[in-house]
Amino acid sequence: MDFSDVHKGSLAQWSPDSKHLAAVAQNRLLIRDAEALSLVAVFTCGDKIERIEWSPDSEYIFAEVAKQGIVQIWSLADKDWKCCIDEGLGGVARAKWGPTSRHVFILSDFQLYLSVWKLEASSEDHHNSIRIKHPKFTRRGIAFSHNGRWLAVLKRVICRDVVAVHDSEDQFSQLAEFQVDADSADLAWAHGDRALVLWERPTKESRFLWFSPSGELLAQASDCGMLRSAWASSSSLFFMAGGFDGRMHLVSGVSMKSLVCFTHDLKVCIAEAGETEVVVLQEEFVGGGAVARHLHARGASLASQQSASNDPSGSVRYVCVDNIGSLRVPEERALEPPLDADGLPRQGVGSASWSPDDRYVATKHDGMPSVVWIWDLGRLCLAALLLHRSPVRSFSWDTSKYAVGESCRLAISTADPFLFFWSASEGVATPCPLSQARLQWRGDGKAVLLQERDRTCICSPGPPCVQSEVSPVLG
Repeated sequence: MDFSDVHKGSLAQWSPDSKHLAAVAQNRLLIRDAEALSLVAVFTCGDKIERIEWSPDSEYIFAEVAKQGIVQIWSLADKDWKCCIDEGLGGVARAKWGPTSRHVFILSDFQLYLSVWKLEASSEDHHNSIRIKHPKFTRRGIAFSHNGRWLAVLKRVICRDVVAVHDSEDQFSQLAEFQVDADSADLAWAHGDRALVLWERPTKESRFLWFSPSGELLAQASDCGMLRSAWASSSSLFFMAGGFDGRMHLVSGVSMKSLVCFTHDLKVCIAEAGETEVVVLQEEFVGGGAVARHLHARGASLASQQSASNDPSGSVRYVCVDNIGSLRVPEERALEPPLDADGLPRQGVGSASWSPDDRYVATKHDGMPSVVWIWDLGRLCLAALLLHRSPVRSFSWDTSKYAVGESCRLAISTADPFLFFWSASEGVATPCPLSQARLQWRGDGKAVLLQERDRTCICSPGPPCVQSEVSPVLG
């Protein structure tokens, strides 16, 4: 594995076309070439940049300057072009690109309104944005249909949840509005855009609700337990509902019902799948100095001897645990605030991530912060359990078009300066320059971004194995 030099910068993001890398240094926006990492543009704001986001077509990028209540936009194609959106007293809580890359959506402070700005506005309507009043949330509750034609907004009006559906044309006219008898946590468009899916905030028995775009209640699933959060697959064919009790429910967006329940209990998973079908890889520390290459038939390879010997703190490797029936998964309290960003207790399933082809789901239980669980939805069982020496900071799936099926790759970072990769054919551990890094794959799968506060570096793990050449080890 190759690592780049460490660069100064925070809030780094790959462009969707994989050609550029953007990062922030105080009030400056730095644009680098994705391959050479050389600077290609520097844009300056009047105050500290709080957040950035690329447009879907990679032509534009905006920066939120929350203190001034403005959003500044630049074009990569025309360095002299720039745009500044000033929300005035409304402020900027969160900005978001529309699917056409020609509209910017800005949520004001205190959820007063959602404003829609068109980049190519004429001089007559340049100062007249379209406003949708009373959005319920600032960071969620807004969903575009998969075809980009409709916008659904979750609103809170007179203490009741309301869903408004708008036409995603220039005027964003409202097509429908209907009340929801629930305290909704978020919404998404179902596969095919024939329905809207909503799920409730934590209650004694939370529900998934399906509505037609006109507001007709189509179905509901209320057997998901005490729901903490939910994650939609990229196709919206499935939803994974995580509960405070450590159980997960796989919900079908097509049949509109719960399909199967998973539990973060290794003994239960072994009973369901069989001991030979679950692979458990455990991080093992290797002392500093020369280390022989370690291979295992069912996973785990150590980084090169040279990389290990150059690391004064030693190295690690994944080791396959054979007698998993007697293994006890370590449980501990995470060294994090007791409540998450939504004010919910850090209990049960805290995070989940779908592979791009909906084949696998990686999850982390807050009671076992150093463990990553990987579920195979093709076989509806646990595929792998990854045990680490320190809490997991981030995990991210390779999003390239080649990383599908048995070639899916998951990158994992922990509190230690090591980087881990898992696929159905192998597990790899390697030293890296940063610890507690947030991970993000480049769209073409050729590089992984590691972001640690105000420092970044790039890992080049090589292309994924072609699926036809992989010898599956998980059945």
